[in-house]
Amino acid sequence: MQHAQGHRQAPATRTLPAAAMAPRSVLEGLWVLLVDNEGQLGLADADGRVPMMARAGDDQTYLLGFKNVVKARQFLAAASLDGAEPRMVVRGNRDEILRIAHAAHVAGVLVDYDPTTGAYAAAAEL
Repeated sequence: MQHAQGHRQAPATRTLPAAAMAPRSVLEGLWVLLVDNEGQLGLADADGRVPMMARAGDDQTYLLGFKNVVKARQFLAAASLDGAEPRMVVRGNRDEILRIAHAAHVAGVLVDYDPTTGAYAAAAEL
C-alpha cells in the first residue's frame, strides 16, 4: 500500500461578519407569539405588538417560546387566543424581542408551555 506524497494545503479560511459571530440567544430558532401591546408604552415593536409573556409561580415573568410553529398553534387553540401571531425568532428580530423582554424584566423563557396542564418542556434564562 502506497501513500500519496505531496503538499497538503491548509483549508481556506474566511472572515465572518460580526453579526454572525455574535453569541446566540436562547430564543433564536424558537417561535414566540406576538400579541397586541396592552398599554405598556415603549415595550412594543414597530407594529405595536409584544411577545406573549406569562407570570410563573415564582412571581417571575417569562416569555413563552415554542420549538416549532405547530406547538405554537396548539397553544393558541388551547388558550383560545384571538389575534396572536406566531413568529420565529431569527437574527433580524432577535434584538427587538430581547429589548422588549429586558424592558419587561423577563427572567427567562418557558419552552412549549401547555396551558391545560401548566407543564413546559424546558426553561432557560435569557
